[in-house]
Amino acid sequence: MHMHRCILFTFILCFYLSTVLQAHHPAPAASVKDSDFGGISSGPMLNSPTASTLGQNKGQAGFVFEYVRYNSIPAANAHRLHHRGRDVHGKNHEQTYSLNLGFGILDDLDIYLNTPFVSKNSIEIHDHSNLGKKERATGLGDLSLQAQHKFWKKYVEAAALVGIKFPTGKTAAKRDSGDKFAPELQPGTGSWDGQFGVAISRSFKKRISTVTSVQYFLHGEGAQDHKQGDVFRYNIGTSYAVRDLGSSPNVILVTELMNEWALRDHSREEDQVFDSGGTTISFAPGVQVSVDRFSVFLSCPIPIYQNLGGEHEEKKFEVLTGSSFSF
Repeated sequence: MHMHRCILFTFILCFYLSTVLQAHHPAPAASVKDSDFGGISSGPMLNSPTASTLGQNKGQAGFVFEYVRYNSIPAANAHRLHHRGRDVHGKNHEQTYSLNLGFGILDDLDIYLNTPFVSKNSIEIHDHSNLGKKERATGLGDLSLQAQHKFWKKYVEAAALVGIKFPTGKTAAKRDSGDKFAPELQPGTGSWDGQFGVAISRSFKKRISTVTSVQYFLHGEGAQDHKQGDVFRYNIGTSYAVRDLGSSPNVILVTELMNEWALRDHSREEDQVFDSGGTTISFAPGVQVSVDRFSVFLSCPIPIYQNLGGEHEEKKFEVLTGSSFSF
């Protein structure tokens, strides 16, 4: 059933892209320029998609480092919960190193490729003799492909967001004992996933930008018969450019509010994993510094509300940093 959903989503994605290309191909020169509406293209956000596009035959390459720290459950407590049949895993922190490439196929259509390398760090909670020992699962993560089509650009910009994640990541990493890490601690998921959503944004007075976005992430069944819960994400953000947008050098200050709601996971042992899912709301201040075609950025999402299902580790903080180059 899950595979059928992923095949259907892949077909819809391919059909959507081909339809957009066919619709734009006859008269690309007739597309309306942003300047016709007073220059409403927004400045960048760091955790939220905007509706602005790169432009035809323009590209962007970048590197992103993400660090997530959890409030770890003490090893002895996690060990007791595990023996009571609870789905806890001793998560400590995660690091993701991603290479990103974006290209504007048309003025209003971009595609983006993301290739991550993942390191997930945890403590041993199963084997009593090694209780609390630090362990790590590293490897290639799941490659993803996204498309962004700007379909509205009068007064505000609006873009449709669609994407697919491929099961390219490592799913057989093993603990020191020789057993496989749990699915939640593997670098890859082993599942075909889809995503779709909408982003709306615009700029004001050449310096202030606002954005709101809604996205839904559809997860298929992956390694070890485990299916992550689908995720609904709603973000709002605003940014202020020290100089007019497009000026160089420039400094842009960003604030974002992110709301994520995850359904419960499914596993071979439980139809719905009790210790999974929930709601997390984070506040993310950040800054981007740009010089000509090169930019660097830093964002620090801080959870301000967490209501998670059952017993599993809450996020303590995140750090997102990286650089990009436009061509």
